[in-house]
Amino acid sequence: MPRLLLVGLVLLAACRESPPPRLEHDAYVWQRRWAEPVVAALRDSADLLRAWRVLAGEVDAKGRFHRLAVDLAGLAASGRPAIPVVRIAAPLAGLDGPGLIAEIAALQQHWQAAGVPQLGLEIDHDCATRQLANYADWLASLRRALAAERLLSITLLPDWLGVPALDALLATVDESVLQLHAVANPRGVLFDPASARAWTAALARRTKRPFRVALPNYGSLVRRDEKGRITAIESEGPAARAAPAGVEWFAAPASVGGFLRQLEARPPAGLAGIVWFRLPVAGDRRAWTPATWRAVITHRETPVRLLGEIRQPATSPTSQLFLRNVGAMDGVLPAALVVAAPCRGSTGGASFSFERQAADSLFLRTGKALLRAGDELFVGSLNCPPGGAQIRIEP
Repeated sequence: MPRLLLVGLVLLAACRESPPPRLEHDAYVWQRRWAEPVVAALRDSADLLRAWRVLAGEVDAKGRFHRLAVDLAGLAASGRPAIPVVRIAAPLAGLDGPGLIAEIAALQQHWQAAGVPQLGLEIDHDCATRQLANYADWLASLRRALAAERLLSITLLPDWLGVPALDALLATVDESVLQLHAVANPRGVLFDPASARAWTAALARRTKRPFRVALPNYGSLVRRDEKGRITAIESEGPAARAAPAGVEWFAAPASVGGFLRQLEARPPAGLAGIVWFRLPVAGDRRAWTPATWRAVITHRETPVRLLGEIRQPATSPTSQLFLRNVGAMDGVLPAALVVAAPCRGSTGGASFSFERQAADSLFLRTGKALLRAGDELFVGSLNCPPGGAQIRIEP
């Protein structure tokens, strides 16, 4: 075989075997109050990301525009460009369209004067499906008011994928960000990989323009009334595992990481990258730990390491059973902890109930939740003789 032909075949084989390029990663910075921990999080995570998508302004339910006090100096110092996001909570029909567009243009000019590199603008509006045509008209007006070099992006809801008016809406923007997390999922999960795959494929068939998908790295407490209707969602406050009127919904790192690997192995046509909701900040108990988030993005996950531990308080005759996450990855609470005799369980904690199982004590999980790396959880109380007992964790 001629040498040149052999070299050509080797190069062709190498091209066929080379992995697809990694997808770009952005992150939403969804802060209404900026402080030093937010700037520190920007600095610590900048190497993972292409750009920040920063909550910069909000239109409240009464149609009033509020510009948020973003630390523009800290944002500029991160070394990554930004995309200001304007969240619209009011119906477009009741808004001062030209006035809002002028407010948005002034916001962008303010950021430019502060030295923040901008890639474009994003609008976040949970528009009713019957109003998508009106939304497209408003976006077209906004597009004409923006500088030609600035990209216009929108968040896109899965409910819109079956609506004919979506085509006109997508034609008015440069890119869209499909939200793959929602508390409306009938299965009671914040992120469902099967639904995410179907929605992503559906959008790839509907648009010829670049799009991104938003993946979750956080949890929410969902409260419902007696008829099962959602009455409140807590996604940015402190995690309250024990709320009797609420259920914790969360995105499991293993589930999201598996979906990310599938996207990178076989990216749909038009998929430009990932946008994470949201940037983990110190003190944010509802987001994954930064180490877990970094491990998922870089595919360096390690096994979750959970440890059961019995403690004897000095001031109480009753022992206490704790579950500790001693590994580097956040993990889902196990289905059960079994404590062998002669220990005898007495009560369960907020996340586990106590049941007797023959001679052993069984503590059953009452609801799925995430135990962050380095955290611990009170499981229940026991009566134990000196010397401890054998603890078995059932996944």
